[in-house]
Amino acid sequence: MSALSIQPPYPIFTETDGLPLENGYILIGTANLNPITNPINVYWDAALTQPAVQPIRTIAGYPANAGTPARLYVNSDYSIQVQNKNGTVVYSAPQATERYNGAVVVFGGSNATGDGSQILFSLASPPTAIFINGVYQNRNTYSYSSNGVLFSEAPPTTSLIEFLV
Repeated sequence: MSALSIQPPYPIFTETDGLPLENGYILIGTANLNPITNPINVYWDAALTQPAVQPIRTIAGYPANAGTPARLYVNSDYSIQVQNKNGTVVYSAPQATERYNGAVVVFGGSNATGDGSQILFSLASPPTAIFINGVYQNRNTYSYSSNGVLFSEAPPTTSLIEFLV
């Protein structure tokens, strides 16, 4: 079995001074529109079945689902606004594709399911990270080419594979 690197699996949002955003607000909306007045559906799970109510609150810089750090998922490009506990804008982007200061909003279409034998997965661009069942995969456990991601070992049967691009 390959060694796995232990990495924080959740995005972190920070204040302008670099400290974790405590009791902040995350608002996600239609790309190129104000996310406050044009919110889109955001989810807590990659299957897009557990809706997240906006604004999404932060605890110690993490998006929080019932007091627990969580990841955010959407199924389209989006706009984002992050505010501190006083409602002051910390960050805003009219069209985001995935990353802000180490935080990740994962698109639903970047997932696959392992079958225990498949080692090549089509992907249009190289991943910045891969998670299998929520566990970060070391970069030495896969490679990327124009054909996609090639794993050194097949992901287990029914495993959720998340490609962050």
